[in-house]
Amino acid sequence: MKNISNPSLKGLDLEEMQKTLAPLGARAFHARQIMAWFYQRGVSEFSRMTDLSKELRTGLEKTFRPDELRLSTQRRSRDGSRKILLETADSQLIESVLIPSKERLTACLSTQLGCRLNCGFCATGSLGLVRNLTAGEIVDQLFHLQGMMGWQNRITNIVFMGMGEPMLNYDATLSAARLINSHQGFNIGARHITISTSGIVPGILRLMEEPEQFKLAISLSATSDAVRDKIMPVNKKYPLKELLTAARDFSNRKGKLVFFEYILLAGINDSLGDADRLSKLLKNIPAKVNLIPYNPGGREGVFRPSSPQVQQAFFERLHQLGVAVTVRISKGQDISAACGQLRAAAISKQT
Repeated sequence: MKNISNPSLKGLDLEEMQKTLAPLGARAFHARQIMAWFYQRGVSEFSRMTDLSKELRTGLEKTFRPDELRLSTQRRSRDGSRKILLETADSQLIESVLIPSKERLTACLSTQLGCRLNCGFCATGSLGLVRNLTAGEIVDQLFHLQGMMGWQNRITNIVFMGMGEPMLNYDATLSAARLINSHQGFNIGARHITISTSGIVPGILRLMEEPEQFKLAISLSATSDAVRDKIMPVNKKYPLKELLTAARDFSNRKGKLVFFEYILLAGINDSLGDADRLSKLLKNIPAKVNLIPYNPGGREGVFRPSSPQVQQAFFERLHQLGVAVTVRISKGQDISAACGQLRAAAISKQT
């Protein structure tokens, strides 16, 4: 990566950009121009920013590197999904995924290098936590994904559901979300940006107090503490009662639905009794449940995906009980699109 010892301007908001550029003699409007080149035109190279003076462009090239990340690997699925591995300045690998559908084009972004929560069904957790990502590294994932699609075919939705736990890198995640939402950034509406969590209650309560209307998604995947303790150890610190109380408070404060992600695991959490308990747990929470067929690349041999018949029965029971529910169509299985799979494969080849 070129000039890796130099900092990058990616991830700075307008005020931060103006302060950072001031030593080069840049005026306030120059920050707006550079951000427009980055996030509206898809240009990182300072030499191509032709509305800047040659002197300023030269100063920028000497002082800053154009990108936080370098494209390492790119894969495209038969269903149109795309997954990329991006290399950081310290030679770490980040995963990002692009998911197309008829109504939207969704980018799934990572917030940490690895994860320390060790959810049983997740490949990322098996690798442990290396470090948090910076806001610039988070935003630059979107820059690369948008570049793959072309800057005329704009990404419409953002989900912070890639590698890592967003609420354990709260400040950088929120800074990235705000920049993506801002007029100077990607200008994606807050209602099209979802911040996920495996159940970090303090993070939910912090997000509840923020002025932006970002969506909240909670990875639930169990209807009892006994089961959730086993498959999601975070539950031992923030058990279901505490988590669901925080979700209810968030919904009441924001006037928004809370989205609950529920990965269906054969023989573990997919019985009709589980569906009944899930309905009761969410009874007083304005919520929508996303049922997710398990992608077995997470922990081979430990879990199995529920059969299509069981998935359908679970869905129908929730629907009969009045729960707003959808079944997420699993995409990108032929390109290891589940969180952490491609990075895990790359690391395995290196060792």
